[in-house]
Amino acid sequence: ELLKLSLIDTELLRLSLIDTELLMLSLIDTELLKLSLILTELLKLSLIDTELLRLSLMLTELDKLSLIDTELDKLSLIDTELLRLSLMLTELLKLSLIDTELLRLSLMLTELLMLSLIDTELLRLSLMLTELLMLSLMLTELLKLSLIDTELLRLSL
Repeated sequence: ELLKLSLIDTELLRLSLIDTELLMLSLIDTELLKLSLILTELLKLSLIDTELLRLSLMLTELDKLSLIDTELDKLSLIDTELLRLSLMLTELLKLSLIDTELLRLSLMLTELLMLSLIDTELLRLSLMLTELLMLSLMLTELLKLSLIDTELLRLSL
């Protein structure tokens, strides 16, 4: 009987060892579950990190687009300035055309002044001719008087 009890006791000890082993395995399994949870959290953090990197890349692209937009704004300002300068150039060309027309009119005026001087000279010559004609008339009158005087002299002789 004692032997049976000893066998049972041994069996119970063996079962207790198995139970201890099972408990140890359960503890290991619990640790593995904890590590799995930690790993899951790390994976979540890795996904968040990946998403942050993707957002960072998008932000970088947006920054590049913003720089391009800034350059386009600068080019637009340059274009506006070029248009303003083109308008100024157009105005200068108009003024140059007006200046050319004024020069042409000035030349015409110079020609008219020269014609006026010629006309004045002609008038002066005409006045001189009139004076000469008046002197010629006076001379004719003098000649007539001289003829009369000669005739009177001849008659008186």
